[in-house]
Amino acid sequence: MKRADVSTNGVLILEDDKDLADSIRVFLEDVYSVYIIDDPSEIKTYITKYRIKLLVTDLDMPHPNLRNKLQSIKSSNPGIKIILMYMFLDEDGQKDSSILKEADDYIFKPFDADVFRYKVDRLLA
Repeated sequence: MKRADVSTNGVLILEDDKDLADSIRVFLEDVYSVYIIDDPSEIKTYITKYRIKLLVTDLDMPHPNLRNKLQSIKSSNPGIKIILMYMFLDEDGQKDSSILKEADDYIFKPFDADVFRYKVDRLLA
């Protein structure tokens, strides 16, 4: 698979687990410009300031309006792709399906780094 051009493919990671976010950054920074935030209110600033093409966010983080935030991002920036990461399932064994509809892909934690990289490369190809 052809690798993406770093100058045109920014990846924004919204994650409150610093170790996980740093691991993802190290794994992707050879090909992509990677930015890490832990506050959803910063998403718009990064999208505006950098060439963000992919948002990777942890669905298990406590953001009360994550679904609305993702809908807003997709509607105002239709070219941005979203990968949702999650580990915990609700009582019924499934996440709120409406939030999953905002994602272009998702991955269960813990995940295999090669599978994650494949998903990123596929979305940014």
